[in-house]
Amino acid sequence: MLGFLKPAEGMTVDQEDGRPWPANGMDAPNTLFVRRRIACGDLVEAERPVVVPADPEPEVEPPIVPEDETPEIDPAAGATETETPPRPRRSKGEK
Repeated sequence: MLGFLKPAEGMTVDQEDGRPWPANGMDAPNTLFVRRRIACGDLVEAERPVVVPADPEPEVEPPIVPEDETPEIDPAAGATETETPPRPRRSKGEK
């Protein structure tokens, strides 16, 4: 990259692909085309615009519940804990 460039005052400059160069500037690739535009004065160095980040929403911490106020969670009636049946392991040679 050659830096942040914009068209000189009163100039309209096309990019290599034919699209117009943004009037507020853009990062310029290091190509012969761009270096020629700089040499003839069509493109000039510019200050990169300051991007103001959006205000992130403040993180809200969940309320702290004292242990004596923690509700007991009863499992559903008749529910039992299930186990996953073991799978047979294959050796590296088996398919």
